Amino acid sequence: MKRVRPFSISRIQSFDQCKLYYKYKYIDEEESELETIESFLGNRVHEALKELYDSVRHGVVRSEEWLIDKYTQLWEKNYHSGIKIVNDEFSPEDYFNKGKNCLIDYYREYKPFNQAKVVRTEQRINFWIRYGDIEYPFSGIIDRLDWNDKEKIFEIHDYKTSGFLISQEEADKDWQMALYHLAILKLWPEAKKAKLIWHYLMFNKEIVSFRELDELDKLQGAVIEKIQEIESCKEFPPNKSPLCDWCEYQNICPLWRHPKEMEKLDINEYRNDPGVKLVAKYSELEEEKIQLKKRIEEIEKEQEKIKEAAIELAERENILIIDGPDKQLKIEVKDEYYTPAKSENPDLWQKLRELLMKEGKYEDVSTVNRRMLNYHINHGSWPKEFIEKIKKFLIRKIEKNVRLINKYY
Repeated sequence: MKRVRPFSISRIQSFDQCKLYYKYKYIDEEESELETIESFLGNRVHEALKELYDSVRHGVVRSEEWLIDKYTQLWEKNYHSGIKIVNDEFSPEDYFNKGKNCLIDYYREYKPFNQAKVVRTEQRINFWIRYGDIEYPFSGIIDRLDWNDKEKIFEIHDYKTSGFLISQEEADKDWQMALYHLAILKLWPEAKKAKLIWHYLMFNKEIVSFRELDELDKLQGAVIEKIQEIESCKEFPPNKSPLCDWCEYQNICPLWRHPKEMEKLDINEYRNDPGVKLVAKYSELEEEKIQLKKRIEEIEKEQEKIKEAAIELAERENILIIDGPDKQLKIEVKDEYYTPAKSENPDLWQKLRELLMKEGKYEDVSTVNRRMLNYHINHGSWPKEFIEKIKKFLIRKIEKNVRLINKYY
């Protein structure tokens, strides 16, 4: 059955990063006009390189000055006051210069841009992911597709303006570029081998990877499995992480709605807000608890010393009661057997278990272990049919709690 809206790598990554973000963006389709400076910088660099390679494709090699002028024009034309800068240690000019330096390094590295023939730039591709009789539509944008007529191979290029550099191992496992290879293979069946090239512009570094056909088949299965997980998802909890600072839905997210509303208040309004008062009081009591716990620990250490002294006195005097002003200390001696834990002595534990089973006594000492039962139910190690059968014997208990956390992480 065909679905109207195709999947993409960014869509899948959104689900893995924060399920609530995924719901807002792809299910509820909440509108947002937020643009971060990192996204803006990346778009302008991509546009400038597209202009450069479009000229190369028509046989014209532009100058370095032309490229920087084009980038400057694109920046100035599109920049607006609503762009969000999370790291306020840097100005818009700092970010502009980052992009400019990336382009200068790139230009000097690849001029005269004759390494391969440019086929397409910023090309949107639509294709189907298939595994068995299951299929899903997929889409993406290839930054640049080249035909290397020397090596007789297609090259798929991806520009990255991120400040993070992936490893070779990460590149060899990357889904996005491998799926682009799959899309190219469907357009040109002879493209059984393609060169996947990442350009990490901030580092002026190129990373290359390849995929075999059997790897592409396995990838389709893995992608479909992930899509089915997404489509079967019923709950979309928020996930607090450093990525939240770049999220366009903070004003409606339950993790951020109140903090963001508080940022708009003056100091008096802020202090009188009911929520702020609750947190302040809770925090005050939590600090008091911490101090009391420290004192209790000190007392227990002192009691332990007294206990050792009392036992020593009782053994020396052969007594079981030690008298005091208004209390007494009773010395109790227990001589008991206990079962070995499997983790501390597995050999002894196994021999005991075998003996109990041999003598028909194992059922007498066996019991339902709630911790292990919950583990098997929640981690999917038991068949779903069996779990449904035993659910009627289980008690469902939903607990709600309040936990104080740091305002900043």
